[in-house]
Amino acid sequence: MDDKPNEKTEIKVVLEPQDSTSKYILVALILVLSGLLFAILAGGGAEKLLSSDNETIGNCGDGLDNDNGGKADRDDPDCYANPTSLDGYDPNRTEANRDNDL
Repeated sequence: MDDKPNEKTEIKVVLEPQDSTSKYILVALILVLSGLLFAILAGGGAEKLLSSDNETIGNCGDGLDNDNGGKADRDDPDCYANPTSLDGYDPNRTEANRDNDL
């Protein structure tokens, strides 16, 4: 047959440890994105975050002029069920229309 010696091919697989910094960056990124998602959901969801409604809404029981219309709470017509006669004050209503504070 053939007088050549048997040649064998040797394949060496070397596993080297990865840089642990990339693992820390990945964990930090996951934590930041999770926190951002939680903040969006706690703040009323994406619809509220992305809404283009520029209207200022405030609480009629906080003592502040939330709509910057010149009147706060009991003086603001927005805080009443009937704004024309200032009848039916409700501290849970919102000040949303600054044009009627005159």
